[in-house]
Amino acid sequence: MDGVKIEINGIDLSQLAQKIDNLTNALSAKNAEPKTEANGETLLTRVEVAKLLRVTLPTINDWTNKGLIIAYRIGNRIRYKESEILQTITNNKTKQ
Repeated sequence: MDGVKIEINGIDLSQLAQKIDNLTNALSAKNAEPKTEANGETLLTRVEVAKLLRVTLPTINDWTNKGLIIAYRIGNRIRYKESEILQTITNNKTKQ
């Protein structure tokens, strides 16, 4: 393919590759899902709560099912209010 230039709608192959790279990076950043603000409340994902509490995802599921922490379903996603998680930590500290 020496000397052959491929163009798709006026874009050569290197420009197309660069646009695909830019789109891939943009989608990766979007899928990182930064903290969501709802009515001034910071919402956390299950992964963020697990990292905050330093526990595993199955533990988060267990605590949610037992009602120890409150989860909110938004569409098909589960979110936790940061203030409620922090309050739960404060309320459940072990007395020494």
